[in-house]
Amino acid sequence: MGQADVNVNLWLKDTKRFADLFNAILFQGKAVILPENLHPSPETTAVSLQDVQGKNVVKKQYRDIIMNWQDQAVLMLLAVESQTAIHYAAPLKVMLYDSMEYAEQVRVKWKEHPPCLSSAEFLSRFRKNDKLIPVITLIFYYGTEEWDGPLELHQMFDLGTEKSHAELMKKYLPNYHINLVDVRRLKNLESFQSDLQIIFGMLQCSQDKYALRTYIANHKDYFQKLDLETYHALGAFLNSRQLMEINLEKKEMEELDMCKALEDIYNDGVQDGLERGEAAHKKDVAFQMQKLGYSLDAIAAVLREPVDGISRILAVVG
Repeated sequence: MGQADVNVNLWLKDTKRFADLFNAILFQGKAVILPENLHPSPETTAVSLQDVQGKNVVKKQYRDIIMNWQDQAVLMLLAVESQTAIHYAAPLKVMLYDSMEYAEQVRVKWKEHPPCLSSAEFLSRFRKNDKLIPVITLIFYYGTEEWDGPLELHQMFDLGTEKSHAELMKKYLPNYHINLVDVRRLKNLESFQSDLQIIFGMLQCSQDKYALRTYIANHKDYFQKLDLETYHALGAFLNSRQLMEINLEKKEMEELDMCKALEDIYNDGVQDGLERGEAAHKKDVAFQMQKLGYSLDAIAAVLREPVDGISRILAVVG
């Protein structure tokens, strides 16, 4: 797992955000899943299998985030897999994660089996009335390219060119769908009730320099008071190593100001840098930085212009 995914996962593990993500995707924003009913579940799942020589081999899978949701009679496992790049085997990846989780449940239930079992139950290592806990996995994709990978296992098969034969075979080929959350292209952001709405809105305009500056200016109250995890997550979302590697020792107990980090975003290539010599662009930057409360000296330093030149630019803009 890369540093970007680590930062995003730490941010999403907050139970309010995690509940909000699932409520928006599963229930159109209705508060069905409550943060207080979410509890971390082990992120490592292991199963013991036999290889071709008959030897037991332990296979492990590591989940990004998985929570136990317990609400009265409802018990479910909710998982998130973060993706900054398109995964062309995503249905198989998720199917393996989920099936290993189910296999672990079967193993645990078998250890608790009563002394009286039928022969079928003994061979199955699963009692007739046993039930599995359902697992719902979301793929949280925050890459810039539009997802063009498969959304189900069937799309990974080559079933030939004869359409009628392919459709018949699909009836007997088990399928597995993925639940893709492409955050840069989500509709109905109003379904989110937490700061996910603000962050996803920012991501949807982050490829447009002017739109990003305007968006941050319009949400200044939020971006001026960020916790460390959100600051690092924004670094991952914007591909800014400077934001992801901010000094923890000095900033750990402080609220962080994203507005002041605009200079870092420009300098580390997230916005392709300042387009020097383009007068219209410099006017936009100067105006937006002024709205964010930057001093003339700070604006001049970022734009590499004399202070009196910045004053003239702002006078024309005003």
